[in-house]
Amino acid sequence: MFITIQIFTLVSLLLLLLGARQVEKNNTGMEGTIGLGKGIVILVSQWIGLTTFLVSSQVSYEQGVSGLVSYCLAGLASLFCLYFLLKNRAMPHTPDHMGRGIKPFLLLYYLENFVVSLLAAKLILKLFYNVNIVILAGLLIVFYQFILLAKSKNLYIRSLIISMLSLIATVLLPTFVYLKVSVPTIYSGVHFLATEMLILDDPSRWILGGVLFIHFTAHNLLNQNMWKVFTNIKQAKRSLAFTISSFIWFFVPLSMGTLAFVAKASAVWPASNDEVGLQVVRQVDGQLGMVLLVVTLLVILFSSLASNLVDKTFARKDIFVKAGLLGMAAVIVTMLPKLTILDVMVFTSIFWAAMIPAMYLRRTDLSPSWVTAFIILTSVGAGINGMINFGLEWGILFDALISVCLSFLCRGRSSKEKGRLA
Repeated sequence: MFITIQIFTLVSLLLLLLGARQVEKNNTGMEGTIGLGKGIVILVSQWIGLTTFLVSSQVSYEQGVSGLVSYCLAGLASLFCLYFLLKNRAMPHTPDHMGRGIKPFLLLYYLENFVVSLLAAKLILKLFYNVNIVILAGLLIVFYQFILLAKSKNLYIRSLIISMLSLIATVLLPTFVYLKVSVPTIYSGVHFLATEMLILDDPSRWILGGVLFIHFTAHNLLNQNMWKVFTNIKQAKRSLAFTISSFIWFFVPLSMGTLAFVAKASAVWPASNDEVGLQVVRQVDGQLGMVLLVVTLLVILFSSLASNLVDKTFARKDIFVKAGLLGMAAVIVTMLPKLTILDVMVFTSIFWAAMIPAMYLRRTDLSPSWVTAFIILTSVGAGINGMINFGLEWGILFDALISVCLSFLCRGRSSKEKGRLA
């Protein structure tokens, strides 16, 4: 069975790459302005990641309906927030505009992406168990092809593959599951065996949505492609492209998150909570569902890794910096075997909460770098203190509040001093 899944997965990936090469011959990528359809495809692919498929099920499994809804609303709100920030040019759009005080957060951004990628790769390899040398060599060839696609800077080809596979998987996988495990069976199972999943009035579950909003917003702002995509979309179509693509994204985690209810109702007990969706598909959908899900995850994984490795943010030192970060990610994953992807998202948000207001402050060019560094360090320190006394999520929100207050206070004082000098 596993050999069959491996062969089907590898053949599917090779066929996708072959189709991508054919499309690439007749496509100019993102040269010049792009229309509504192409803009939606690219935006959707930028927002659909490994976390969309894996963490949505985990949040739903741990937090129930309120956790799933808060996850989806946090992502949707962050996308609309991103649009207004880019529209008003309120935030930096390249690392050069961020200032030296923000560069360390780019390192954290890449480190987090590498950790998430390695955790996802570990989950996928668990499904295959004994991967033979031929399949492994084939996967390495596919990964190399994704690196070539990333170097070609034809973002639309990669976006088309990711968007197409993600939407197909989002529609078919839950449909197959619910056809085999009837809705009344799932409802009765959750109603009698997992009533905690139906709780809606627990504030702690909704607070997680605020933390995830911070995380999503920071990652969207640090995404190197977002400003380029925004400016290349026809001005009259930008708002519509963001609106449609945002609601398309909203549907993906909402759909995949419902697999957690099947797990609770059918007594599927995953070894790690971030693999609950994979285990449900494996036990209920069979080989076809497994191939579809694994191919989708591998395409997103290879595309994300290739983009991060090819990006030239740190110029000549880039290869050494990326190698060091990848090594650190491997050490973290090895030393913390019980670490989940949601844990990574939440713990790094203590830094993202301090970063977003600091990025706004740097964009105004009114304060020196040491002021930004002071705000970040003070906010993170206050957040850690809040985590110790009130809990993890409350500490992160307190961190964000302190950073916002200090940023606007420093910005106001800098504006007054500039006015006096004038």
